[in-house]
Amino acid sequence: MPKFDKWPKIQFLGIIIATIYFFNKGYGIVPAIYGGMISLVNTFIISRHIKRQKTGISITAQASVVMMALSVMMRIATVAALVLIGLMVLNYDAEALIAGLVLGQIGFLLDKVKQI
Repeated sequence: MPKFDKWPKIQFLGIIIATIYFFNKGYGIVPAIYGGMISLVNTFIISRHIKRQKTGISITAQASVVMMALSVMMRIATVAALVLIGLMVLNYDAEALIAGLVLGQIGFLLDKVKQI
């Protein structure tokens, strides 16, 4: 049974708001959902790296910094690549895609603040 208390509820809400807004403007829902999915991929990568560091393995401070730097580079590259694919290959509306991404990221931040 999945643990729904760990799901990014506010992040999903931000994506839904962006989707509804751009659906009402007539842009369609796919670009906003795609942007939101990019933010969810980013969340998954962050969660994976956090779980990897919480495994209880004793690592040095230097190794921890290297892992953090690799995580940041991986997330930036992934987000940039997915945005470019959405804009250049799939020809999605930039406004809807970026709004879905930004609202998803804001939702991620609010979810993390709520967990603390």
